[in-house]
Amino acid sequence: MKLNEEISRIKEVMGLVEQFPEDFPTNINQDISNEPIDQVDDKETPVSQDKSDFSNSHVQDIVWRAGGLQLNPKRGGLWFAENKEDVEKFTMAMGGEKKVPSPYLINLQNPKYISGFWHGYLEMVRHEPDGREKLMNRLLKLGYDGIIIDTDTWNDTGDENAVTSKQFIVFNPENVRPG
Repeated sequence: MKLNEEISRIKEVMGLVEQFPEDFPTNINQDISNEPIDQVDDKETPVSQDKSDFSNSHVQDIVWRAGGLQLNPKRGGLWFAENKEDVEKFTMAMGGEKKVPSPYLINLQNPKYISGFWHGYLEMVRHEPDGREKLMNRLLKLGYDGIIIDTDTWNDTGDENAVTSKQFIVFNPENVRPG
């Protein structure tokens, strides 16, 4: 696949077509990364009662994002990266210009852990119409407030803009604060 085709595919998967002409804790929940969305266990999981208190978040470090905080369910949530440089590289690869990312704190008290981007997250949503939105809604129903995708090459451009790191997806903008 040519680089431009790969970039277009990444933009589509990440829902960025419009925006750009984007040590695990030991308490890891059941991994569903290789299961189709329809086979995700519908067993309810406990949901934290206080979402305004970020002190219990599984993510205590600053995370980074370029762009607004308007939730578009078709994108599967609000996406963040663990490093400012990762977001800069991603925006450069997607839009041809480096955008300045902003720092945020995110409150993920009950995240779903997924082992990787390409062979985890994308496998779960690839074969479903509206797969990202469907996955987000299913996980919300199960009590999850977001997703943590373990370290993986998620911006695989094959050049200096390639990015390998963790990603974080927040399902509710109220779980995001400026860092």
